[in-house]
Parts: sequence; structure tokens; C-alpha cells
Amino acid sequence: MDRRSFIMSTTGLLVAGGSATAETLTSHERALKANDVRAYLLSLGTGWVNPERTADNFLAGDPESTVTGIAVGWMPYRWALEKALALNCNLFVSHEMVYTPAPVPSTEGSPQRHPLAVPSLDMFQHEGVRARREFIEKSGIAILRCHDVWDRIPTVGIPDAWGAALGFSNSIHGTDGSGYYRVYDVKGRTAIDVARQVATKVKPLGEDAVHLIGRPETPVTRVAIGCGAISVFRRMLLELRVDLGICTNDGFTYWRDGLLALDLGVPVIVVDHAVSEEPGMVFLAKKLKETFPQVPVHHIPERCMFTVVSGDA
Repeated sequence: MDRRSFIMSTTGLLVAGGSATAETLTSHERALKANDVRAYLLSLGTGWVNPERTADNFLAGDPESTVTGIAVGWMPYRWALEKALALNCNLFVSHEMVYTPAPVPSTEGSPQRHPLAVPSLDMFQHEGVRARREFIEKSGIAILRCHDVWDRIPTVGIPDAWGAALGFSNSIHGTDGSGYYRVYDVKGRTAIDVARQVATKVKPLGEDAVHLIGRPETPVTRVAIGCGAISVFRRMLLELRVDLGICTNDGFTYWRDGLLALDLGVPVIVVDHAVSEEPGMVFLAKKLKETFPQVPVHHIPERCMFTVVSGDA
């Protein structure tokens, strides 16, 4: 992107602290600030992101810090932040949050408390969480979340990158950036055939197997993918009218959605949340590298969160 195009793409964007101008955002004659990166990313999502009500904010560090390098990773794990710092990156752009979000109050002490209610937890009482917070604060690294923008941006965002990584093309729903779902035509195939394709594609990302719920030989014609945890099976059924869903383990509930899938005879393939969004992080790093050539940009690869363990035969 040349300087004039970059100026035009960022002029007039509202950011924290006032209106961003082309001069404050685009000058390569001055140091790049972390806030400049946020402003640029928000400018890509003006059609669906309200900058005053978005998760795409700084989670740690100084927004006015001078950027020496940018690291991009799905989750700001401690090991990922350490790798970023080793690469001289003092800005980490993540898709997810820094700490576990606070649960909904569970009315502890009440005799009517539901057994599935989540007990309250002060995570900073635990040494491991405190240690990571202290590490982040001491390092001075700025952590910027890019979630709401990248969940819907067409072509390079999470849904389209995920579909392309799975080997699907020519979505028949959602390519205009209007939502979190994509639908593909798989006419003439079976559930097990598509499941094997998905398993093959996710294996390089550390997921050695996927779950298939339903009859493997079921003929399928329309398959839907979601955006990370936003892969609601009922929405796929009712709004997208698919006969095969690809959901993540953070968006699919086995005891509820699994039972429904079996009752209706609609198969579901379940994959790891992190794996489904990793392809989109590759594109985010590439986008930032093209936009801010004055600083190094590194993608920090993150793989499946769990290891598949098989018992003895």
C-alpha cells in the first residue's frame, strides 16, 4: 500500500482520545505508535464495529508506546509473549483475551444453586495467573486485541481463512462480511468423506483427529462453518438450513447439541477452537506486514490446545 492509499484508508477514524488524522496515523517520518495500529485495524471494520463498544482494545501496556516490532498470535500465552519479546516485538496483537473472563455469579451459599453453576473465582489469587500478570507488567509489552474486526472482515478474516484452510471455496452464504458463517456446496458427498477432509487439513495444526457425530454414510449437500466459538449448531440448522455442520469445541455442547444432531440425523464435525482461527491469524500478520513495512511483523504459530491420547489396545 502506498502512502497516499494508506492516508485515505485511515482519515477520519474515531479512536480513544479523539479523532485520528491522516498525519497522526501515516507518517513514516515519525515513530509508529501502538495506537496507530489499533486505529488502522478499526478502520477496516467500520461497517460492523462500534469503536466505543468493542473488544478490540488494549489489554496491557501503553497505547502510546513506540512500536519496535509486532507479533501476532491467537492467544497471548506466556510462551508466546516471551517469543515475541525475543523477536524484539513490544506489541502483541492477539485474537483472544489475556486472562480468563469472570464467570456469571453463581449465587454461592444458596440451597437452590444449580449444580452446573460456575463458582466465583478470583484468578489473581492463584500463583500462575499472578506470575503471568507480573511478567506482562514488567516486560512493558503492549497487548492489543483484534477480535471484532477480524471475526467478520471479508476474504482475509477468520471465517474465510478457515474455509480456505479446509479446502472449501465459493461460499454460497456470508461472503459480504455480513455475518460469522459461511456455507459451501458439498453435493454428492458423505459426512465421513467431508470429516476425513477436515481431519487431513487440521493435522498440520496439531489436531490429530476430529469428532464426527452422526451416521458416517449420511449424504450431505450443504456444510456450514462458523467463526471460532460462534458456530452455533441450531443457527446452522434453522437459519442456514444445512445438513452438515462444522463446529468448534467452544461453540458446540455435546449433551444438548449432540443429542439434537442425532435426533435430526444431521451430522456434525467438531474441531478445536484455536485450530479454526489460526489460519485467520496468518492473514492478520500478513496484512499488518504489508501496512506497516517500517517495523518487523512476526506471526507466532499456535496449534491445537490439547493432545489426543489413545489407550492401549
